[in-house]
Amino acid sequence: MDNGGSAHSGSSRNNSGGLLRSVSASELAQYLALTVALGGLQFVWSVETGFGSLYLLSLGMKKSLVSLVWLAGPLSGLITQPLVGILSDNCTAKLGRRRPYIIGSTAVVVLCLAVIGWTRELTGGRSVPTIWLAVIAFYVLDFAINCIQASLRALIVDSLPTSRQDAGTAWASRMIGAGNVAGYLMGFLDLVRLLPLLGSTHMQVLTSIASLALVATVATTCYFTTETPLARLPTLSNGTNDSSGSLRALGSIFTSIRSLPAAIKGVCRIQLFSWIGWFPFLFYGTTYIAHLYVAAHAGQGGHGSSTEHADLMEKGTRAGSLAMFAYALSSLSFSVILPLFAYSSASRSVLRQRESRSHTMSTLSRIRLVLRKARRAMSVSLSKMWMVSLCVFSVAMLLTFVVTSVRGATWLIAACGFSWAVTIWVPFSIIGETISDYNSAEQPLHAEGRGDGYVPIDSTDIPMEELSAGERVGDSGQLEDPASDDAEDARRRRLSSAGGLSAGTILGIHNVFIVVPQFITALASSLIFAFFERANGSAEPERSDSQHAHEIALVLCLGGLSSAIAAYYAWKLGC
Repeated sequence: MDNGGSAHSGSSRNNSGGLLRSVSASELAQYLALTVALGGLQFVWSVETGFGSLYLLSLGMKKSLVSLVWLAGPLSGLITQPLVGILSDNCTAKLGRRRPYIIGSTAVVVLCLAVIGWTRELTGGRSVPTIWLAVIAFYVLDFAINCIQASLRALIVDSLPTSRQDAGTAWASRMIGAGNVAGYLMGFLDLVRLLPLLGSTHMQVLTSIASLALVATVATTCYFTTETPLARLPTLSNGTNDSSGSLRALGSIFTSIRSLPAAIKGVCRIQLFSWIGWFPFLFYGTTYIAHLYVAAHAGQGGHGSSTEHADLMEKGTRAGSLAMFAYALSSLSFSVILPLFAYSSASRSVLRQRESRSHTMSTLSRIRLVLRKARRAMSVSLSKMWMVSLCVFSVAMLLTFVVTSVRGATWLIAACGFSWAVTIWVPFSIIGETISDYNSAEQPLHAEGRGDGYVPIDSTDIPMEELSAGERVGDSGQLEDPASDDAEDARRRRLSSAGGLSAGTILGIHNVFIVVPQFITALASSLIFAFFERANGSAEPERSDSQHAHEIALVLCLGGLSSAIAAYYAWKLGC
């Protein structure tokens, strides 16, 4: 592929007259190939988050200890993503900067999934070794998943120009939504009966399908996405080369947070609070529904025989999978629709300037302007859409404390699909566009003598031919003359404030603000569960399932309060 160069210019000249810019076949193929691996990775992630807790509980672990197992996520994210970002930024392999890490980590994920699916068989059914092996496999799995995710996100930023970053992240969110739908659908089906050749238990078949999905999607992305290998740096007199500076940079990566562009700082602040709410939802959503189901069918007084309770819990797990499937389907639907009704402040500002010049436009251009104004009336800014989604998620999590029916809880979880669609799209869109814009700031966004450039961030708002040759959009959203001294100084200040950080590094820093909340959530939920275990005695089976659901709902409510704080910061981001 050509990283979108030819498709970028051809489409802009031929299809810029409509309300929405048409996507050429080559652009569509690039979006699909570039983002499909995220769908496969999300399938694996949904298997871990949706069924990992119940699987560990079935091995005999206490709920408070299961919470500590999920510290694997923040530990791996805190270490792996910044490290992989730095190393891949400076990788000189023939395959490119990102693909070696994607391929190697995929092999590790497949191995871990096999160990998780066949843990009992590998340990001979012994309880303690089985639990330890499963925990180690989940930890290594999280490290490998974070490595793939960091590389795939950086690959999108590397491969697309500023004007197509928003579309690229929108397609990534769609693929992630599709992976979620597939993962939770597989959990709802009777896989052992449908696919007996892949395993004798539900978890074995599920991990086998996840491995096949990841390998197929990663192979597609790596084969059809071309990277230009980074030139090797010359060897210095002391026998080393400048690439060793990347490792030194890892030690100072956290000090670089202060030099991040203001938009990325704002995104990181929002992520810090919003993910305190998302992690309990992702890890305990299925378990919450399962306990509500068992409580509704077994009553408050006792569980009957252990076999009857196990059968009810299996049905409850299916009910939980159905609720998460509804959430995933909702997320996928919104990820297709929402990008059509969002705009950036820069493109909105330029459109207003065009309105002021409408008296000089041709009749056809005026018609196009009227259509764009109609779309503008139905659209909201990226930051405002993010704020609304966080409010919806916060309310849904708070309501889990008072909802006691499986149907009501299922509706709450399904409503969170709207919030998730925005969460996996808007922050990465803002970051990707900011990085790409900073990296291209030394060059005019619209080449001299051509009118086929795009306006960041939303290329669909302003047709290409309506920008005069050499015009660009400044930080304030105003048109600038790139030849002016002020415009040049503004670009230099922008580059300086970026601190020279590249895609992998900035995405690694951003991920720190996603994984740190998981430390907070894991420790807080573990303390809450341990408190209730001690208060109700150590005999776990004697506690009612309604009590278990109530404990999980309390953790979800705390996440809802944190998401309300995130919504406030999202509102501030758009001010």
